[in-house]
Amino acid sequence: MNMEVLLSCMNQPDTGIVKQINAQSDIVIVNQCDTNGSSLETFVNEKGNPCRILFISTTERGLSRSRNMAIRNAQADICLISDDDELLEPDYRENILQSFEQHPEADLIAFNLLVNGKHQKEYGNQVKKVGKLMALRISSVQIAFRRQVILEKGLFFDEEMGAGTGHGAGEENKFLYDCIDKGLHIIFVPIDITNLQERHPSTWFNGFNETFYLQKGWATKRYMGKFYATLFAFYTTLAKRRLYQENCSSFCVLKAMLRGIYSKNVFKS
Repeated sequence: MNMEVLLSCMNQPDTGIVKQINAQSDIVIVNQCDTNGSSLETFVNEKGNPCRILFISTTERGLSRSRNMAIRNAQADICLISDDDELLEPDYRENILQSFEQHPEADLIAFNLLVNGKHQKEYGNQVKKVGKLMALRISSVQIAFRRQVILEKGLFFDEEMGAGTGHGAGEENKFLYDCIDKGLHIIFVPIDITNLQERHPSTWFNGFNETFYLQKGWATKRYMGKFYATLFAFYTTLAKRRLYQENCSSFCVLKAMLRGIYSKNVFKS
């Protein structure tokens, strides 16, 4: 098996981002900028092996569009989703390929994520199946997958969701829900593969405010359906108060999420 990193970024002048994220494998870079085009380059990784760079420049916008373009242009058996604000662990390639070899039943594998060198979420130390509850806690940059099954099932990121759409986040959760609904097998393997560096501010997150919960309500309806999204709204209001209490009241949070779930024109002025 071979693997590629699928990197989404913006306004990069060249392929220097490869070194910045410590890529040690083939890589597809989708660079959203003001031009269209593509180029092929080769670099030698730290172990002396030649690696392929496909550098795609596009005037399209939106993180989900970028990820989908990378998936369609990838060639490897295994693909790892990546962003430009992370540092890949030195042995990520070997660890990911070995994990897929050890778990031939897995179509997707979620790995551990470090943020500034620390685990922000605890998933345990055992290999486990990922269901819809756990899928809510997984970020896109933790996900590696078998490319062929994703293409065969027609599974892509929802281009109405994610950074650049004005609709907030949640695209990775919907992607995982869609994979589960199509019968794909997802597992978690407790291996660190990447370290988010938080080099620049989020393009969509401005705090746990009314807009955040409005977007969250809209997003959860999109992959849970209205009934379960409504239950999730009440759960969020009760269980996540420490996150929003400086910005919103519980009533404000619940009202915003329910408006996101039930209003047909939630993002129209």
